[in-house]
Amino acid sequence: MKIVTLNLFLLPLIFLLDATISYAQTTFGDSLSIQAEATIINSPASITISWLPDTDATNFIVYRKLKTATTWGSILATLPSSASQYIDATVSTGVLYDYKIQMNSPSTLVKFGYLSSGINISANSDRGIAIVVIENSFIANPVFQASLDLFLIDLEADGWFPKTLYVSKTDLVTTVKSAIVSTYNENPNATKLLVLLGNVPVPYSGLNNPDGHTNHTGAWPTDTFYADINGNWTDNSVNNPGFIAPDTSPSNPLNSNIPGDGKYDNDFIPSAVELQVGRIDLSNLPLTMDTEEQLLINYLDKLHRFKMNQIVVQNKALIDEGDFTSFPEGFSQNGYKNFSGLVGRNNIVVNDYFTELSYNTSSTGTYLWSFGCGGGTYTSSNGIGSSANFVNDSLSSVFTMLFGSYFGDWNYQNSFLRMPLTQGNTLTNVWAGRPNWHFYHMAMGDNIGYSTLLTQNTSSLYVTNSVYNFFQNRININLMGEPSLRNSYIVPPTSVTISSTGISNTLNWNAGGSEIGYNIYRRYSDSTNFLKLNNTIITGTNYIDNALTIPGTIYYYVKAVEKKVSPSGTYDNESLGMRSNAAIVTVGIDENTLEFTSSVYPNPFTNSITISGKNISRLEIVNCNGATIQTLNYSSINEVNLSLSDLSKGIYFINIISKNGTIEHKKILKLN
Repeated sequence: MKIVTLNLFLLPLIFLLDATISYAQTTFGDSLSIQAEATIINSPASITISWLPDTDATNFIVYRKLKTATTWGSILATLPSSASQYIDATVSTGVLYDYKIQMNSPSTLVKFGYLSSGINISANSDRGIAIVVIENSFIANPVFQASLDLFLIDLEADGWFPKTLYVSKTDLVTTVKSAIVSTYNENPNATKLLVLLGNVPVPYSGLNNPDGHTNHTGAWPTDTFYADINGNWTDNSVNNPGFIAPDTSPSNPLNSNIPGDGKYDNDFIPSAVELQVGRIDLSNLPLTMDTEEQLLINYLDKLHRFKMNQIVVQNKALIDEGDFTSFPEGFSQNGYKNFSGLVGRNNIVVNDYFTELSYNTSSTGTYLWSFGCGGGTYTSSNGIGSSANFVNDSLSSVFTMLFGSYFGDWNYQNSFLRMPLTQGNTLTNVWAGRPNWHFYHMAMGDNIGYSTLLTQNTSSLYVTNSVYNFFQNRININLMGEPSLRNSYIVPPTSVTISSTGISNTLNWNAGGSEIGYNIYRRYSDSTNFLKLNNTIITGTNYIDNALTIPGTIYYYVKAVEKKVSPSGTYDNESLGMRSNAAIVTVGIDENTLEFTSSVYPNPFTNSITISGKNISRLEIVNCNGATIQTLNYSSINEVNLSLSDLSKGIYFINIISKNGTIEHKKILKLN
């Protein structure tokens, strides 16, 4: 048994825990964690939840709920102190379950573990609408625009329908929020994701110091303001100019917060957030010696490569507790609890963060996940490293968590929370410890934005101790990185072609890699919905769609599928979808009646264009990622003048459809 002496650094007195509690495990983080895994049997269907035995246990209690349930409900099983597994034989194939395992003990704190599990969970790539807010400094650069276009295409290829908003870094946060809310209200049931790309204006809120430092009390940056569509955010009560006793000055003037200054009063998110939000903000990082624009281009490039399975790392995770091993809050439980279901208990390595994650110095290979913590500054964490280390090294970890003082306040020069995104394979980072984060659903195919929303909205579902509960629902829960990211991708198919005969479309493609088959999705150009066409996985490399009864422009998406066996269960893991060229469906129309030739002028244009042709019946304005942003229907005209002054500058396409269903595509350029 290990007696641990409490280090008072970081914790204010109100949060002190008993320093004389004994634990059988090596650290507090380990001692507060049940590292749960699952194995499945298809027939008869059963899920076996397993964990490490514990000599301190009095008993174990197992709870189960459906993924979408908001409470754990009744106890599923109470097990003796010697138990290290539970076999659940009351499950159904294709249903996703959440499990909570609780260990009770007379001598230690209650210990918990969480797991998402299921048997052969089917893929569903109709994920919803993604609002992408883009800070507009670099959109005139064709190199940046190409990276942005590819990012939007990849979102669509993963089953998201992107809607773009362009903002200025000088806009008020209320202006940005208004645009987000307006776009959300166009289709609130389907709108799920919010991506903040670039130096999007940063909201601040609170009289808040979750790291426990009095000179760090005040407003902290929070993207929950944008994700919370209908909460009551006020700016009339907090009066903190930044001079907090016993300190004579604030450590960061941005923490000041007074009534009417555009920074909000709320320490806690006022209502459940509606949107899964993540920020890709690489501004004000001069240590890198790269421009913000180049850093964004680099990030979007590695993001695409990871989604295309071109960045491959081992299914392992690393934990480094720095100088925080003696804190009874056990910050590393963020690693132990999540990593067991994500990569497996035997794939968790405890070692030095930079040494073992570095491509240059690692002795044990590469890592998918990592966690590090230690006493911090805005640009460092004791026992982990500094922002400068991220400039000088390349780390394999794709998903990371870091925790320590100050740098949870991430809108700071050379921020330790944002710097990891500038190097190596790292695509996301969070300040995990106050509160703890819950990523375990990603082991069954969910995206990291879902984990973010779950963590932000949790108030009582996940309980460990009173200190932990105090930090739930606070405004400092923010994701650095792209929120649609999943834990695993596979190589997509290639060379998708389409041929049409009447109301039948035939798709052909080439295999991508080691997939067992394919799923096919169909979307009409004026729809945000992706309809899955096959009930069972297609094993060949062709598909005939005979169920076409509605005229219009159609896109098809072919996705490779593998049966993913994770340490939590089995599910259909899909690649990004390779999209066919548009197919035009005509129903009840003689296809041979009229020849069709059209023209568009002027091109490039400023405010309006003229389209001329024979018997025009429909016009579709399409942006660079294939989303139809405007549709106009006519009985039959030969010329139309179209005002497009409300469009942002950039490249668009016009689908010009004649009365007989013939289509011509025109590329247009709006100058300003």
